[in-house]
This record gives sequence, structure tokens and C-alpha cells, in this order.
Amino acid sequence: MHGIGTIVNAAAIIIGSLAGMLFKSKISSRFQDTIMKTLGLSTIFIGVSGGLTGLLKINENGGLETAGTMLMIASLTIGAIVGEAINIEDKMERLGEWLKKKAGSSDSKFVEGFVT
Repeated sequence: MHGIGTIVNAAAIIIGSLAGMLFKSKISSRFQDTIMKTLGLSTIFIGVSGGLTGLLKINENGGLETAGTMLMIASLTIGAIVGEAINIEDKMERLGEWLKKKAGSSDSKFVEGFVT
């Protein structure tokens, strides 16, 4: 079934968010900080490994070859230009503020976390 990963990912985000809202007051700030750093590092690892999967190939001698490097550079550049042109960061911050109001959150890091 196409799109099952997206559905599972969205469900995991919703369940994790609800769990975070329910148990936040029961977890010390030290543990919250450690958990956030661990999850951030895990996200970086998953992103890098996913990106490198298409960029690095092992040749017949066991060495690494790069493929699609120019496509990656062009994609990042075009994405940055389009993102700046439509001011996507500002729009995401406004959406985060709106969600913060709707959720009734008083967390000072809500919008920053949402945008990130």
C-alpha cells in the first residue's frame, strides 16, 4: 500500500505529541533536555543516512563513489531560493503561533519546536 509510511509517521507524531503533553509535568527538565537531544541526533542520523543512500555507491573494488551530487546541490539551492522567495519561515512561525493559541499552550518554546 502506497503512503503507509506517511500514515504511520503522522500517527506516531500525534501519539508522541499527546504523550508529551500528558507527561511533561512528570518528567524533570534534565530528562526532557536529554530526550530532546537524543531525538534530534536520531533525526539527523536518519536524514543523513537517507540522503547518502542515493548519493554513495560501493564500486566493484569496494570503494565509495558519489552519484547525483550536482542534483543534490541544485536541489538545495533551488529549495533555499524558493523558501526565501515565499518567506516560508515566517509563514511557519505564524502557523505555529496560531496552533499555540488553539492548543492553549503557554510553553515559550512551542513555536520554535514547531518550526524546527
